[in-house]
Formats: sequence, C-alpha cells, structure tokens
Amino acid sequence: MKVLRLELYQQTACYKKPLAFKVAETYPLPPHSTVKGMLHAILEAKELIPMKISIQGNYDTLVTDYQTHYFFKSNKTEEFALTTAGLGIEREFKDITTMPIYSHMLYDVNLIIHVDAADDVLEKLEKRIQEGNIHLSLGRWEDLVRIDACECVELVEAMEDLILENSAFIPQDMLAANRLAHFPYSLNWTYRIIQGVRVWDKLQVGYVQAGVDTSISCEELWLDPHGDGVFFAQPSE
Repeated sequence: MKVLRLELYQQTACYKKPLAFKVAETYPLPPHSTVKGMLHAILEAKELIPMKISIQGNYDTLVTDYQTHYFFKSNKTEEFALTTAGLGIEREFKDITTMPIYSHMLYDVNLIIHVDAADDVLEKLEKRIQEGNIHLSLGRWEDLVRIDACECVELVEAMEDLILENSAFIPQDMLAANRLAHFPYSLNWTYRIIQGVRVWDKLQVGYVQAGVDTSISCEELWLDPHGDGVFFAQPSE
C-alpha cells in the first residue's frame, strides 16, 4: 500500500473542541477533519476528495493563554473589532461584546501524518508541499506548520506487536479486542446537509499514549519504512 508520510512541527497549536465555549479546550492531536481541511487547502480542492488519514505525535506540555474574544450580536453590523489598547482611544460598541476566555495550547508539537488516497492525489500533494510556496496552518489560522519531511512510502504488514513511540488516534475496532487504556473520542469527519441541518459522519477512535503495548494482531497492523504504525479510521455506519 502506497501512502504519503508527513512529519510536521508546530511551536504552539490549539485543536479546539467544537463544544468548548468558555474555555477553549484542545484535543491532544489534530482531529482528522482538521488535517483533511489542511490537505484540501494544499490541493485547492473545490469538492471532497476521498482519503484516509492516520494521526500520531507528541507535545512537550500544555499551556494556558488568557485572551479577549469578540462576539457579534448582529451579522449586519458595520462595526469591526479593532483593539485600541494603549492608544488612549475609547471605542464604544453597540453590536459587539467581549469576554475573556482561557485558551489551552499545546507547546512543541511533533506530528506524523499518513495519507491514503488515489495515486494522482498523493503525487499532487507531494509536489505542492515540496514546492514550498504555500503558507500552512493546522488548528487555528495562527498555528503555523513547518513540514520537516514529505515522502511517498510503501506500507508493510507488521510481523509482531508494536510498542508506540508516539501517541496516536487508533480506531475503536482495533482497540476493542485488545483492552488497551485509551481515551475515547467521537471525531467529526465529513458532513451531509439533511433538511437544512449539517449532520456529521463520525470517526470512533481512542487516544492511546506512547509507550503502551498495543498488542494489535498482525493482520490489522501496518508499518511504514520508519517503523511507525499506521491507523486509518473509517466513519461508523
């Protein structure tokens, strides 16, 4: 199986949980839909491109940032949020309000991403990334990404159980029979519009920390040439 392997680095990142409002909590790794969005931006895609993604990585620590967030009371206002702090100028808003919010951020983040897609998609991704003339972020707009490695590799079936060197999102069906300690997540993947409402297809995965013996049977486990496991998640039926 041919896949694209990426090594990414971010000094800080917040992969905000969708229902975290008063405190911007972050996932420990970027969710699949966030990575998919970055890859589609690289491809300048106008429609959904079928692909599967495996995500693993680590970070040094989690820090908390105290931020002022601006909220618009109306979508037809001509006001705009421009801070004048320190300029001696007082601005009064009618349609904008503010609220201080704690934002969690991961520090010193290293990621390994595997992408399975059609050969022409992988080749285009590899070419555009290696051209290096695009700005990339993963998470928030300001969470810049440095790409340390980009290559197409062939996966091989593992001949023995794997000891994780990086924490990873692993599909629940791979974990179920192995009784591994993990934190379960139901992650957004793609959505459909049903009667005007956005309905998400979910990925059922578990966050497994590095160093844990996965004990996954060889038939289910794929390795890249660097010895890293690959864990493609599929949406639940």
